Amino acid sequence: MHTVMHLNLRVDPTQYISQIREVPDYDYIHMVRQPKYMIDLSLLDEKVHYLNEIFSPKEYVERKNISLLHAHHGQLGMLLLPFKEETNLPLVTSIRGRDATLANQPIGYLDNMKMLFEQGERFFPVCQYLADRLIAWGCPPEKIRVLYGGVDLNQFNYRTSHKEGSQNILSIGRLVEKKGHHVLMHAFQKIRGKFPNATLTIIGRGELEEYINSLANELNLGDSFRLLNHLPKDQVREQMTNADIFCAASLEAADGDVEGIPNTLKEAMAVGVPVISTNHAGIPELITNNKEGVLVQENNVDELAEALEFMLTNRELWETYTVAARQKIEQNFNLVQQLQQQAEFYDELVAPYKKGEQNSVTPRKKDKKNKKDKKVKKTLKNTEQPQQQVKYDDESVEPSKKDKKAEKVKKALSYIQQLQQQTKDKDKKDKDKKDKDKKDKKDKKDKDKKDKDELVVASNKKDKKAKKALNKIQQRAKDDDETVASRKKEKKAQKAEKVKKALNKIQQLQQQAKDEKLGG
Repeated sequence: MHTVMHLNLRVDPTQYISQIREVPDYDYIHMVRQPKYMIDLSLLDEKVHYLNEIFSPKEYVERKNISLLHAHHGQLGMLLLPFKEETNLPLVTSIRGRDATLANQPIGYLDNMKMLFEQGERFFPVCQYLADRLIAWGCPPEKIRVLYGGVDLNQFNYRTSHKEGSQNILSIGRLVEKKGHHVLMHAFQKIRGKFPNATLTIIGRGELEEYINSLANELNLGDSFRLLNHLPKDQVREQMTNADIFCAASLEAADGDVEGIPNTLKEAMAVGVPVISTNHAGIPELITNNKEGVLVQENNVDELAEALEFMLTNRELWETYTVAARQKIEQNFNLVQQLQQQAEFYDELVAPYKKGEQNSVTPRKKDKKNKKDKKVKKTLKNTEQPQQQVKYDDESVEPSKKDKKAEKVKKALSYIQQLQQQTKDKDKKDKDKKDKDKKDKKDKKDKDKKDKDELVVASNKKDKKAKKALNKIQQRAKDDDETVASRKKEKKAQKAEKVKKALNKIQQLQQQAKDEKLGG
């Protein structure tokens, strides 16, 4: 049995576990970049490894008997180019949505993708829409194999549509712009008047959570709207089973980010819930309008509102849609069939291995011809200059070949460094922001304390000043009282003196009169 080394973004149930661990006749090594991406510990086993702990790819490949490399996103394919260069293993890269666009990609992303197109053996876009994107970028069509994501039909059993009563509308997906949740909320608000018992439930979490809650308040959706941040898979299936309509309002985000085909849309169709979606990316490959469901133009509130009203009004059509939808899933999106298809795509690459040469692959005839043509062109190009032989890795090689190989490795390493630098810059930015917030908080606290101290000091100064002024006033009043009392006392003494003088004068006059009388 061949072993495939899969490099994935993280280890959690949403990250294509079946396409890693359940491919028939193929064993797996489940690789992530660092231990911090090991999100769900229930999925941890002896086959989970970390890319940053591998120091010798060649020795690792020989020890684990690996026959094939599979990167589950475009940027991860770039990260494996140096690994492929050293081990000479065939490289497969899955393309799932944003990695087929330039949405929020680092500088040089397209150039690195073109290098991946040249060196990678196979590309598995999840729909024909993304395959066409790759071809437009320069990927050779013969290297492309469309591989749809499958649905486990044993877990998503069909049930007949609800005949009457509830009007529950459900949408599931990360809270990001391309999921179109905001468009669905506006459309739901437009029909609420006609369907007062209708409800809208969105399950997901992400960067737009605060905006979604704010929009719900702005649209006055009240109790008719619920946002459930995160639920276990069994509870999500229960919510889907109880839904009357499933809606995926997918659209192209402002930065160019797009969907492939939402897996939740396939699951709703498997369960038997009538679906409404948009003419976005690979969705028309899943749903034919008015056959398996209803499709409207993306980012169009009025059309989406009309589709919701149509579905809620014509319940008798639901079973026609859901039966056709289930058949579509069984025929083209059955997980068992898709995993078998994946195994066959692997066989195209590992079958040419020569017996006893585990770590070298014999190219297919077409690949041989392409390489031969390139070699002839390179030889013709180099005839103008002398061919000097130099040593590289203990082998004698032409300078042009060495330079080309070194340049490829240099570009790949440069891209890895860019990604690492981006992560480092983001971590530094977050740390700087955290430090700044901490400093601002401390500065505010210090300022508040200083203001408080100054207030206390000012208050104390004010109290002292007031007290001093009061003492001064009291002293002045006391002095005034003493002055008044002194003046009164002085006036009294003067008055007494005057009375005394008057009495003496009177006595003198009386004595004088008495003397005159005696003399007369």
